[in-house]
Amino acid sequence: MSDRETFSFSRMTTFEQCARRYRYRYVDGVRDAFQSIEAFMGQQAHAALEWMFQERVQGRSPSDGAAVEFYTASFDKARTELGATLKVIKSDGKVEDYRRSGAGMVADFHRTRFLPDRMDTVGLEHHFVLDLGEGRKFQGFIDRLARDESGLLHVIDYKTGGRPPFRFAGKDADQLQAYAVAMFDGTSADQLRLTLEYLKGGATCHQDIRREETVETRRRLAERVRTAAEATVFPTGPGVLCGWCGFNDLCEDARPFGRR
Repeated sequence: MSDRETFSFSRMTTFEQCARRYRYRYVDGVRDAFQSIEAFMGQQAHAALEWMFQERVQGRSPSDGAAVEFYTASFDKARTELGATLKVIKSDGKVEDYRRSGAGMVADFHRTRFLPDRMDTVGLEHHFVLDLGEGRKFQGFIDRLARDESGLLHVIDYKTGGRPPFRFAGKDADQLQAYAVAMFDGTSADQLRLTLEYLKGGATCHQDIRREETVETRRRLAERVRTAAEATVFPTGPGVLCGWCGFNDLCEDARPFGRR
């Protein structure tokens, strides 16, 4: 499978947000100069959630203290490994503040989501590869697949940043709807429940989706990937997110943090 012809949701949306950033990362193969503290903290929180559910699959009942301990140990180890390439973009931000915020989210999740959850976990960080035709593929990792007592399969994605929407809409919903295409392609299910769980604030958004409802989603997904794959011009997309871009030292149009 060629990396150049295999797209993730992140790769596809990077092109749509800033084609120049896409070129640096996926065409030229340049590595990001840094990782933002927000993305880093989210990775460690996701790892802690995965650990909790894996413990339950193994028949154990991890405490909230054990979950926070796993998170902080993972955070500290990865922080040491990254060193100076871990970057706090906001001028008033401190690494310790993000460490503490993530620990709070993990503890709250354990109390309000993990303990009451009675669904059977059937997959964690579930990897899929969807054939889009024309030699191109779409891949992703689903945070958690779970089945409720009625047999309905839940596709669950955990979010540690961003503002929760008032309804199941926006980029996060778009991502799970794309994942639904792959799940219907790989299973015999006729219906799925798509769930976005926001750790900060505790909001949850759902959408029940049937197989026939994903026909147009699949067509649009293939078209979006085709547009990125066949691009030969990569203009910049300067904006408020430039501060979090690991290529802003290369880009002539990069905006300082806070400027649109």
